[in-house]
Amino acid sequence: MNIKLIAVDLDGTLLNDKQEISVKTKQALQKASRMGIKIVPCSGRPFPGIRDYLNELDLKDSAQYVVAFNGALVLNAQGKPIVEELLSYDDFIFFEKIADKLQANFHIEVRDKFITLDHFINYYLSRESWLTRMPIEVSQLKDISEDIKFTKAMFSGSPAEMKNIYRNLSEEVFERYNVSTSDETLIEINSKQASKGNALKELAKKLNLKEDEVMIFGDQTNDISMFDVPGFYKVAMGNAVSEIKERANYVTKTNNEDGIAYALRRLVFDE
Repeated sequence: MNIKLIAVDLDGTLLNDKQEISVKTKQALQKASRMGIKIVPCSGRPFPGIRDYLNELDLKDSAQYVVAFNGALVLNAQGKPIVEELLSYDDFIFFEKIADKLQANFHIEVRDKFITLDHFINYYLSRESWLTRMPIEVSQLKDISEDIKFTKAMFSGSPAEMKNIYRNLSEEVFERYNVSTSDETLIEINSKQASKGNALKELAKKLNLKEDEVMIFGDQTNDISMFDVPGFYKVAMGNAVSEIKERANYVTKTNNEDGIAYALRRLVFDE
């Protein structure tokens, strides 16, 4: 197997349930990096919420890359955009109306902060702010610029609230946008062209790599676009949802059992 790029989701994949990269996983990825394989974190998180893990894996120079915001941005390790697929003011208004109708907590992500019109900040958005190292800006509609470009729209709430909102989203939403979940308390919405799968395909092209030289690791439905790229070698975590496992070439151990390290030893290192 001639793998030249390994893309790893963060939550539930690279990170264990303590939000840490285990020693064995770190050692395995650093070994792959020393072999000349690109290690690309690929997450729904914004860049500030990924940067610390790049540093931890020693992926700091401009020839290292990250897929952020579910594929809305591909950046190098210094934060320079390589690929952009953004949403606009019209999209903001569209989703604000949906949020008002469904009585949902709604916010957007720009590169370095969350913006919401909600004056009550729920626990779930507060947690996201902490996880991603991004502040929350509470604004008013009149202050939202018509020139705004943003990476992702999100609804947040309890698992029961999110199930209800997901069921009540119109067909138009699914036709116009990529709708996914990385957590049962979040619904994430990107441009139709923005997905982890599309972002990785674009990055592979820029690096002159073939699809069969790319290996991916994932666990949740926002990873499905990667698992639907025919040429990628697909590894599902042991804790992955069924839709991911069904698409996988290989199912490894869970994120709490060093699943990435286990798969790399068998599939890449031939140990």
